[in-house]
Amino acid sequence: MSILPNLQLPMKRLTLTCSVLCAFCTWTYAGPEPISSGKEVTQAVAPQTSCFEGWYFGIHGGGLLSNFDNRADVFEETIAPNNATISTFASGGSSDNWGGEGGFHAGYNWQRGHWIFGLEADVQGSNFSTNSEATAVIVLPPGSPFLFTTDVTAKAQVDMYSTARLRVGYTIGDRIMVFGTGGGAFGLTEFKLNSELESLTPADRGLHGDFESRRNLETRGGWTAGGGFDFCLNQHWILSFTYLYVDLGDRSANDSLFAVSTQGRTYFADTHAATDFKYHVFQGGLTFHF
Repeated sequence: MSILPNLQLPMKRLTLTCSVLCAFCTWTYAGPEPISSGKEVTQAVAPQTSCFEGWYFGIHGGGLLSNFDNRADVFEETIAPNNATISTFASGGSSDNWGGEGGFHAGYNWQRGHWIFGLEADVQGSNFSTNSEATAVIVLPPGSPFLFTTDVTAKAQVDMYSTARLRVGYTIGDRIMVFGTGGGAFGLTEFKLNSELESLTPADRGLHGDFESRRNLETRGGWTAGGGFDFCLNQHWILSFTYLYVDLGDRSANDSLFAVSTQGRTYFADTHAATDFKYHVFQGGLTFHF
């Protein structure tokens, strides 16, 4: 009698049992942690995005401080009919002056470790201006009245200016960055010189011997440098403070005036005014980081 039919049933059972056991082992030990360890698998947390790197846009405002080294000078000379000559000189300058400004800024930052490298551009309007005056009066010999006086007024102002700058910063922690900055600047400036030679004697009262007015409104180029710090309120909002020194060059003008009194006395006056458009900027700003 053959025993094969009797062995087939146990062999099938053994094969099925081995298959189930292999599948169970494969499922148990699959993945980074075996179930038997009893440990819960946690996913790695993505690093926090920098609040400085990327595009940003903001508004700012502040003050300008300068006297523009603005000066007005006048040289006056009178020649009598007998060719006797008398001359005088006067000069005046402006004191330190404050003005306001406000505008917009935008830029992009790259971060490499603690270092920040960026480009920034800004534009702002300003109401900064300063004036200088000088008056020259010739005193004639005793018994003679004043005759003519020369007044000169020089005015300089900045209507708007803009800068384009490189920025290099270093982060302190995750929220504070200190930086230095520098680049080019240009501004819309105005420079005006008024010169007037006027009679003071009763015989010539109301007679204006000569008057000149020169006004130059132009766009000037220059440079700027400074520094500051940024403070992150959160991932999108940044408070900033910036100091800049702006140099837009200098400007000067001259006038020559001439008049003759009813007494036959001749008057000459040469006036000169000069200013340099150099000023300090103190800005506070609010920036949105995209």
